[in-house]
Amino acid sequence: MQYRKLGNTGVDVSLLSYGTGGPSQFGQKTGVDDAGRAALVSRALELGVNLFDTAEAYDGAEVLLEKALRGHRRDSYLIATKWSYRVDDGLVTDPSEIVRSLEQSLERLQTDYVDIFQIHGVSPENYHLAEHIYIPAMQRLQEQGKTRFLGITEMLTSDPKHEGMSLAMERHPDVWDSVMLKYGIMNQWAAKRALPLAGSSTTGVLNMAPVRLTLTQPKKLQERMIEWGVDEGGNALDWLSNGDTVELIRKGYVFAAEPPEVTTVISGTSSIAHLEVNVAALDGTLTEDEFAKLKSTYGDSASPD
Repeated sequence: MQYRKLGNTGVDVSLLSYGTGGPSQFGQKTGVDDAGRAALVSRALELGVNLFDTAEAYDGAEVLLEKALRGHRRDSYLIATKWSYRVDDGLVTDPSEIVRSLEQSLERLQTDYVDIFQIHGVSPENYHLAEHIYIPAMQRLQEQGKTRFLGITEMLTSDPKHEGMSLAMERHPDVWDSVMLKYGIMNQWAAKRALPLAGSSTTGVLNMAPVRLTLTQPKKLQERMIEWGVDEGGNALDWLSNGDTVELIRKGYVFAAEPPEVTTVISGTSSIAHLEVNVAALDGTLTEDEFAKLKSTYGDSASPD
């Protein structure tokens, strides 16, 4: 396993990390039970994965993650969780709600602290709330030792060009230890602004969903290419993978991890076999010509899927 520093925190993070969200919802949608999740997490740790990302909104995933991590030393892994600023009756404006959320997460995770406490899915038009309400409350929790670092994540479906994350790094580079965004073959927009900002502000980048959905579904991928008006002279990206979806996913992970600003690439699989393949993928390479063609052909891509 390769490791990269989380911004300027000095903390080493595995290049592949594990996410408890995504389509499988930590195995809840794929029939994995508590024993299966424990085996999955144990195998991840054996492979060198040391960051587990979760959220209060992930349908009980914090409780399930705590069960899966039992028996492993707390200093052998990092936990990142998120609080949701969107509530049933609007947006959070009471800072006590942030305190409530983290204390609830600590109870669910059965730990005294999390390593990264993140605002979940911030849109650029709502960032003023972070400036005036959220950051001071989160910093107080950090001072109390309930979280080591602070992070912020994007709402990819409505902000595929990462305006929210770019705004966060421009306005508060000294606050955010991490941002979570998507960078991959199908969405390279972060290379234009967000990744350079991360590099200049020493903020770590947690790269979410770089191969999710489109790259794993040949029909959907072809439809996207037709929509973009890209003529590949055959099936989409066959030149890269020889028509092998597994190979395309492998190369998708390699591409996603290539920028030095990316701290870690998050994988949300509920299968040990898939996890092993994804970890192994990051030991692979793309040729200079492959990188160049992907960037020149799809450099303006900003797909939310």
